[in-house]
Amino acid sequence: MVGRLYVVLESDRGMVLLDQHAAHERILFEQMLGRLESGGNAASQRLLLPETVELPARDAEFVRRSLEVLGRLGIGLSEFGERTFLLDGLPPFVRVRSPKAFVLGLIDELQAAGASVNALRAGEEMIAKTVCRHAVKANDPLSAPEIENLIEDLRRCTMPYTCPHGRPTLIEMGWRELEKRFGRTG
Repeated sequence: MVGRLYVVLESDRGMVLLDQHAAHERILFEQMLGRLESGGNAASQRLLLPETVELPARDAEFVRRSLEVLGRLGIGLSEFGERTFLLDGLPPFVRVRSPKAFVLGLIDELQAAGASVNALRAGEEMIAKTVCRHAVKANDPLSAPEIENLIEDLRRCTMPYTCPHGRPTLIEMGWRELEKRFGRTG
């Protein structure tokens, strides 16, 4: 491990530097997106203590129309009165101090996106933003088995070379480039 972020690997073509954060972002993103695209709901983890979310009438109507979309994103939200909703679940990778604040922010983002945005597109944006905050961080030391799992999961990704924001997950330096850098070319 280099800088408590990059994993040094060897491939049949040379050396590979893997950005553990970017790789984990890609893996989480594709797993969540896959669930949405298959028409299923994203995984949802029950909150230990459900919270009530009271909204202005206009926002409450928007949320009422968006309950299915929110459910597909792993947000456990149900009507609990005229302008009140009960929040009882979030996607398992969302670890926030205030689930209520997270959901209010998400509602604002969905409203800002407008009616032209379909559930899948809105879900993609929410997932990309959220996985960034919840992926393995730079100083999170990974054990050898965790690194192996990360690599295997990344190999199964449709687009393993970049994170959802477009940053590289890995950089490869071929044998020829290594030899050139060390002055070993003849």
